[in-house]
Amino acid sequence: MGIVVRQSLKAGIGSYLGVLVGVINQMYVSTEFLSVEQYALSRILFENSLLFASFAHLGTPFIVDRYFSLFRNDEEKHGGILSFLLMLPLVGVVLFALVYWLFTPLIVGYFSKNSALLVDYHFLVIPLTVFWIYITVLDAYCRNNSRISVPMFIREVYLRVANVLLVIIFGVGWVSFDWMLYLIIAAYGFAVVLLIIYIIILGKGYWRWPDRTILTRPLFKQMLGYGCFTVLGALGVNVILFIDRTMLAGERDLVNAGIFIVASYMASVIEIPRKALAQISIPILTQHLRNEDFVQLEKMNRKTALHLLLSGGLVFLLIWVNIDDIFYLLPKSNVYGEGKYVVLFLLITKLFDMAAGLNTEIILYSKYYRMATWIIIFTALLGFFLNLWLISSYGFIGAAIATSFTTLVYSALRVGYIKCRFDISPYSPKSIQILVVFGVVFLLSYLVPAHSQTPLMAMVWIVIRTGVVCGLLGFYVWKWRISEEVNGLIDKVLARFK
Repeated sequence: MGIVVRQSLKAGIGSYLGVLVGVINQMYVSTEFLSVEQYALSRILFENSLLFASFAHLGTPFIVDRYFSLFRNDEEKHGGILSFLLMLPLVGVVLFALVYWLFTPLIVGYFSKNSALLVDYHFLVIPLTVFWIYITVLDAYCRNNSRISVPMFIREVYLRVANVLLVIIFGVGWVSFDWMLYLIIAAYGFAVVLLIIYIIILGKGYWRWPDRTILTRPLFKQMLGYGCFTVLGALGVNVILFIDRTMLAGERDLVNAGIFIVASYMASVIEIPRKALAQISIPILTQHLRNEDFVQLEKMNRKTALHLLLSGGLVFLLIWVNIDDIFYLLPKSNVYGEGKYVVLFLLITKLFDMAAGLNTEIILYSKYYRMATWIIIFTALLGFFLNLWLISSYGFIGAAIATSFTTLVYSALRVGYIKCRFDISPYSPKSIQILVVFGVVFLLSYLVPAHSQTPLMAMVWIVIRTGVVCGLLGFYVWKWRISEEVNGLIDKVLARFK
């Protein structure tokens, strides 16, 4: 367990450092040095590469997670599974490139009227997709060799730092916009090289033909079937996450897409605590599912949902009570500030989803995992048609409404399915208490007087409001004893001042 703890700690540090670099890049560096159109273009290229990679890799990362244990044997060079993992995505890459080439006239026709700049660079999504495929595949191979910290650092820190530096280099006039994009793509290619070098240094670069005594024809068919099925789910998730900004560029323009992207990135901060809490809870959750101990499973899910609601609600309040000053401090605030209510819609939706607890994980790690994919596919289709309808009429506000409604349906379906299948609900009377506390703190925060907007005053009032919200929320949560864990933490802090 020592290596797991060390790797998890290092990965956690890398993850939060990556989040910090990402916030600086997306909220300040890119918005400062790139025009709104250039910013939107760069994000759409990257996010579409994630979308395309989610099916072009043919489920290879999921295959290695599920089947690596069958091949694990250093003396036998892991049965040649690394060679298999590198060859299988090549098939997907060729198919993807062919399909993209066939659909190029439709792509150009869709974006040429409102987002001509995207037409000039859309082909760059092909190499970016290829590099991202192999980053995820090699990352999965490292993960199954109990090495996650260096791949995490490459993915979360190196790529983001490289992006920041290249945007700054463009901003000071050292390279053109074209060369900035080419160099960003080259940075992703170099990430693949770094991962290969790291695997070789680990002594896990086993280059041999797959062992046919292990990779039998029936197992090969089973692996491909599993990979293709999981691809549907991964594709659906990425459609839900990224289709709105691409459709904004096609139906409206890149300015609308840029405003929406900044607002959605701001709202996504609320989800940071969920990933960490889910990773901690998954081993316990899987054990309860394996033992069919649904009473303990419900208790754990309710406690998790409670703390996700607390942490998400705190972030919600901190962002919304400071929203005007946050946008004021952003470069090009007169443009990006139009997305204020996009942030509100998405914050409310994400908070509702967090309050539903670990519903996704419960389905995915149960024997009913296929249902998670069908729910994702349904909501992805719903999101596509809602965006098509609402964006044409209401622009980025329509995209926010479509995304919010789709996410609410997605969450409600999962909660309903778990309730019907396991008779488990994430909600408790304390959930209502928390919402009441949020409402009281939200109203009290508006008693803070208005101020004249200057950069210094904006930062000062952000600090003041943050202190007021954290103090009031902490007091009410402690006084009403909503969470034993939070109360214990507050009591320890207070004991130090006695």
